[in-house]
Amino acid sequence: MKSTRIARLLALLLTLATLLHFGCSENSQFSPVGPSKITAPPSALVMDDDDGDDDDGDDDDFLTVAQRDPDDEGVTTALIGPAGGVITHGDHRVVIPAGALDQTIEISFSVPESDTLMFDLSPHGTQFNVPISLIFEYDSANLDGVDVSHLQLVGYYNSASSVWEPMPTTVDAVNDVIIGQTTHFSRYAIIR
Repeated sequence: MKSTRIARLLALLLTLATLLHFGCSENSQFSPVGPSKITAPPSALVMDDDDGDDDDGDDDDFLTVAQRDPDDEGVTTALIGPAGGVITHGDHRVVIPAGALDQTIEISFSVPESDTLMFDLSPHGTQFNVPISLIFEYDSANLDGVDVSHLQLVGYYNSASSVWEPMPTTVDAVNDVIIGQTTHFSRYAIIR
């Protein structure tokens, strides 16, 4: 069991190293796939709802939760500064490289209770000097008929344009994780 987790961690680190090595240029294999903007449904996820109780999840584009993972409950916090660090919540991770922050801040990580598989990182709007990596497991999602190679991370619901912004994404189907890069914190979701 422990060797399996170590092997999964090594595979994730290799994927992360590849992402960091090749970057996210438009010619990169990790550039966003599909349309440049993803239109949100009329009942879009409420970004300013601090209670995390989103009542939507009826949109077919967003992955829904098949069974909530008990490890996803609660909120994980960590102080991370200029030296960088990793914050882990359940089986999900955020890797913040050295130099991404100019000062130490308290970071909160949660998986809001919702029918939609979402991830909330705050303080919302935090800007990073270099891209950070988001590594989210999707094994608790309802994957019936879903081609996991087409999964895409989206983040930051832009209420002015009513769209979710796509992110550079890669899928590690062996380890059931989706990896994305961003330069700011907000709420994130997985679409298919």
